[in-house]
Amino acid sequence: MFLTKAVHKLEQAAAIDPVVETVTKIVNGILPPGPVKDALHGRPLGHALHPLLVALPIGLSTGASMLDLTGGERYQPAAQRLVGAAVLSVLPTAASGLADWSELGSSKRPKRVGLVHASYNVVATSLYAASWLARRSGHHRRGALLALLGAGGLAAGGYLGGHLVYSQGVAVSRNADRTPKPRKWTDVAPASDLDSGTIRIEVSGQPVMITRQGGRLYALGAVCSHLGGPLDEGDITADSCVVCPWHGSTFRLDDGSVARGPASVPQIAYEVRTVGDRLEVRAKD
Repeated sequence: MFLTKAVHKLEQAAAIDPVVETVTKIVNGILPPGPVKDALHGRPLGHALHPLLVALPIGLSTGASMLDLTGGERYQPAAQRLVGAAVLSVLPTAASGLADWSELGSSKRPKRVGLVHASYNVVATSLYAASWLARRSGHHRRGALLALLGAGGLAAGGYLGGHLVYSQGVAVSRNADRTPKPRKWTDVAPASDLDSGTIRIEVSGQPVMITRQGGRLYALGAVCSHLGGPLDEGDITADSCVVCPWHGSTFRLDDGSVARGPASVPQIAYEVRTVGDRLEVRAKD
């Protein structure tokens, strides 16, 4: 299929990597790690914020074009207001998308596609802004045409956005298909294995990290929900968190909740205990 081949070429387009690196530095300079960026990642929601916000500019701009095509002169003021609202809604939508994109680290293929996805959306937004200005000046037919052209840019950007999520798994939890188990205490390893630090074991077919801090045992799913990083290789902080070595997502050891993004989905949490000289774990409810 033509579109599939075109996107595959885009994934391999190493020539745009310098632009990707420059834009990443700019975004990370404007949006450093912290509460604002975590909110844009969607940490308070428990899933990514960007897909939720995307519905706003798409819905508003589509509504404007529907009024242009079917409403007649009577609905021109309403169409103008919808276009204006669509342009304004782009700012938080773009901010959330850039926050997620900037934390893809060295994942070159999705970052290349994401940059072009954003570029199409910039073109679309510019056309909608021009549409609003034309309408404001009384040129409603010109404004309607510019809005239709903007819709084409939105469609192209939306196609690439869908590719990022459904083909490349960006913003998808790496633990979505993992059911918390086992429900019963299960022997997993000698307690002496922890003498050398954090360990990774398999229990009921799932990777689990076990660590000791401050005399207390902790166990979490070992696969980071953000992009699958190995949490068992991450640093343990003084405030009882583990930091993913890939992109810095930070999870609380006691319950797996997200302390800092880019992750927005918590880790599976386990109870762990020693029985004699053995370690036993079971999934928390």
